[in-house]
Amino acid sequence: MIAYLDDASRMILSIGEYEHATGENTIETLKHAEQEAAYYHTSIREINTDRGSQFYANAGEKKKKGQSQFEIYLNQQGIRHIPSKRNNPQTNGKIERWIQEYKKHRHRFNTAEEFKNWYNNRLHGALRLEWGETPKEAFLRKMNPEPLIGMFMDLVEY
Repeated sequence: MIAYLDDASRMILSIGEYEHATGENTIETLKHAEQEAAYYHTSIREINTDRGSQFYANAGEKKKKGQSQFEIYLNQQGIRHIPSKRNNPQTNGKIERWIQEYKKHRHRFNTAEEFKNWYNNRLHGALRLEWGETPKEAFLRKMNPEPLIGMFMDLVEY
């Protein structure tokens, strides 16, 4: 399973379930996240990942080609890669915590997409509980005004 989570809102932009953790699968799922961001008239500027071989070139790869397939794709897209510190899961703790929710609730849904939609539209304890905010609502609340105006203009007929 690979998922891309917005750090500020905890909204899952995309999720994919695969037999193997490969660079191709991480890129495919990232492309879906980029499409989701584009729907909201925004883009992905940075990605924090662990140092798994699907994300990060290990010493052997660095000696041979310098970067992993995923890192090359990020460079082409102008996305800054922030690999987590070694043996420090706290660096990407939000996604680590989300993985616990995935393991706990995924079986209740027919598809990963159904799970993603449920997760993004349910109350989240780390967000504004005083009014019962969901990750999707937090995503919209935290956006800059320009993308929101773009979304509004998409709804207006000329």
